[in-house]
Amino acid sequence: MKQILFFVSVLIVLSCNDRSNTNLGGAFIGGEIINPNNDYVVLYDANIVIDTLYLDQQNRFSHTFKNLKPGLHSFVHGGEIQVVLLEPQDSIMIRLNTLDFDESLVFSGHGAKKNNYLVNLSNTLEAEFRKSFEYSRLDPKTFQAKLDSIKDIKFTKFQSFNDKHPNSKLFKTIASSYIDYNYYTSKELYSSRHFGNNVSIDHSLFPDNFYDFRKKVDYSNKALEDFYHYNNFLFLHFNNLARDRYFETISKTQKHITQFNRQAVDFNLIKLELMDSLVTNKAMKNNLIKIVTRNFLSNSSSTKDSETIYNSFLAKSSDEEGIKYINLFYDTLKRLKPGKKFPDLLIISALDKDNSINQVILNNKPTVIYFWSNAIKSHFINSHKKANKLREEYPDVNFIAININGNSDYIWKRMLLNLHKYDLDYEYKFKNPEFARRILALTNISKVMVVDKDLTIISSNINMFSKDLVNVLDKL
Repeated sequence: MKQILFFVSVLIVLSCNDRSNTNLGGAFIGGEIINPNNDYVVLYDANIVIDTLYLDQQNRFSHTFKNLKPGLHSFVHGGEIQVVLLEPQDSIMIRLNTLDFDESLVFSGHGAKKNNYLVNLSNTLEAEFRKSFEYSRLDPKTFQAKLDSIKDIKFTKFQSFNDKHPNSKLFKTIASSYIDYNYYTSKELYSSRHFGNNVSIDHSLFPDNFYDFRKKVDYSNKALEDFYHYNNFLFLHFNNLARDRYFETISKTQKHITQFNRQAVDFNLIKLELMDSLVTNKAMKNNLIKIVTRNFLSNSSSTKDSETIYNSFLAKSSDEEGIKYINLFYDTLKRLKPGKKFPDLLIISALDKDNSINQVILNNKPTVIYFWSNAIKSHFINSHKKANKLREEYPDVNFIAININGNSDYIWKRMLLNLHKYDLDYEYKFKNPEFARRILALTNISKVMVVDKDLTIISSNINMFSKDLVNVLDKL
């Protein structure tokens, strides 16, 4: 059930919550963390920080709720996030090892059975979701039959669990939603996986009932507004709805479409309009359109298109905090445009020296700055491999890695030295990570920034693994 903290801002950092304040009783949560990444755990109720729980000498933590709002809560440690279902009278203990976060997680105590079930279900669904990539090679009818069979088996096991361990209506809603929305997501992804992104989908090739699940989608389900799988589905779903309408619209003026661009301004305008018209829950709608706007602005190279999307967002949002967030984000991006001076930030080298980042850049070489997080280990490894390869191909370019987390130096260096043995000469971390991420509008961990030797920004938003980065380096 672990989700990436950097990516899952949908769930915590950017989500909105107006859950009922009905208090139904007390509850307790505590636990032990083996090989902790820092000395605390942060406990959330949606986007609201409930408490920062510091580990004792045995690396244990605890929190008592006097008046609990039942629902999904989260605890965050060292860049990892875990969701837990808490209801009145629960008394749950958690035990996990950060070296194997997902597989080591175990709940005990009253309320543990339902959470262990959800963890096991989520891990199984994630494995099956990865398998669905292979199933997407099948024709639509065979693919649907395969997914239906898997879904039926899951619900049979779910019913068996409920027969043995009667649970609340809230648990049943969440568990069944795990299964449903994992199934719905695989279906939404099928068309692009099977046919590719650059063609208009011929829906006559699909069984008549292939998209019947869309009739069941509740676009404003308050019980699921902080539920990752539900939010993840909605974004994919709106992408597909907007894509179909986009192809339908431009086909009237163009006979043949050779390339689908997810950054097309018309496509994103359609997506915002669909969210605005279909999502009636204001908090949920505001959150969805905020994230779409942020992502577009973050990746846009067109001042005109950015302004168009920005104005569309302002016309649809009723959230003052969301508007303030986008205004600040938009202003920050303007200061990071090519030709602007790179902002100076304090960084710490892995050789235990405090530096100004601009002092590191000023070495008579253009510099590529890439970022990594403890929570996204695959990106950590792949980005370093890519940088090492590029460093050999472009010896006149400096490549530096910056860790974006606020973990201890021990955890940072353990990953670099003990686990992967990387050269510390090129490794840094932000002295104030939260401030730095805001100043650099850092919402995408794959984002690379290229700066000339005179501190002029050449590019502030290239994907680490794209050909665009190579093109920029060739010009340098």
